[in-house]
Amino acid sequence: MSSSGLPILTIDFDGVIHDYKRGWQKGAIYGELTDGFLEWAERARLYFRLVVYSSRSSDPAGIQNMIDWLTSKGWDAGRVPLEFAHEKPPSFLTIDDRCIRFEGTWDVPELGPDRMRKFLPWMMKEKADAPQSG
Repeated sequence: MSSSGLPILTIDFDGVIHDYKRGWQKGAIYGELTDGFLEWAERARLYFRLVVYSSRSSDPAGIQNMIDWLTSKGWDAGRVPLEFAHEKPPSFLTIDDRCIRFEGTWDVPELGPDRMRKFLPWMMKEKADAPQSG
């Protein structure tokens, strides 16, 4: 539990809030909000303390870039309070596009190194599933 009495929900940025459809582009935040994020966050804030944590978070400029980008996409901090952590917070739950849920044992197919090397986040699956022209 956080000091607000609400459990912390950690939300990754790239691929979760930012669509990240072109991958890493020298740190530029170039894409769009993922569909429905702000509306979802407005509801979720009643149940959780929403904390954004990203590989960008270790650099204060990275945090400011995320804040500026979100603001340019219509985010209103008064209506949808988001916090930005510089280190991984003690979360109740995490939302991330690049994760596998650990179920208490390492002896499962999902954790096979060969299978994990083939992992694709949602935006890369969309590309792989798209019909190829030619």
